[in-house]
Amino acid sequence: MFIKDLVKTVVSVFLPFRCHVCKNTTQFGVVLCESCLQKLQAIIGPPQITSDTRCDFAVYTLSSYSTFVSDIVKIIKYRPSEKLLRILAGVCKKNSQLESFLKKDAVLIPVPMHSDRLQKRGFNQADLLAEEFSRHCGSHYSPLLQRLRHTRPQADCNEEERLTNLDNAFSLAPGFSPDAFRGKRLVLIDDVATTGTTLRKCADRLLSLRPAEVCAIVVSHSYKKTGLSCRGDYGQ
Repeated sequence: MFIKDLVKTVVSVFLPFRCHVCKNTTQFGVVLCESCLQKLQAIIGPPQITSDTRCDFAVYTLSSYSTFVSDIVKIIKYRPSEKLLRILAGVCKKNSQLESFLKKDAVLIPVPMHSDRLQKRGFNQADLLAEEFSRHCGSHYSPLLQRLRHTRPQADCNEEERLTNLDNAFSLAPGFSPDAFRGKRLVLIDDVATTGTTLRKCADRLLSLRPAEVCAIVVSHSYKKTGLSCRGDYGQ
């Protein structure tokens, strides 16, 4: 233990760790300082239904897409930082209402990432969130969807381009029995939703399975600049 602590001290002197968000110096291996962690914990709340997406099904969010959340999401994706993603997932799981929302009969389905982007980033944030949430809540997890085309990120498209950028980009993954999902509650999982176009394209593929319900939950939702906000707590 003494040698391990000594190594940490030496490394910290020559290669100091910094908070990925505010850049303040942290202890060895700590990527989110206590101040930023507390700020994140205050932002992440219970599932709230949104009211301004293009989806004709319920989309729930755990937070509004503030500058702080935006910074964290961008660092996770483009640094990239799986460690910060796991911290974000941990904060989400501490919300007691998440377990009530993602009941044990729900099937959690991550929004898929194209293999080229997955190879570059090393992980799919939606997939990791779905696995963490399903393990925590006792729900089912299924990578039921696959991404067929390497599309431009929706964030890089204008509002008109977002409508067609994902056309024919998703399909059901091979090896799954459609009967296994008939009459089930299917919950799409992603990190961020803006217009909801990605979620809607994914849901279109799931509806062919004749589920009892398709809905979605995201860590954060970027509301349109119309004064709209959450409609209130979820109700199932």
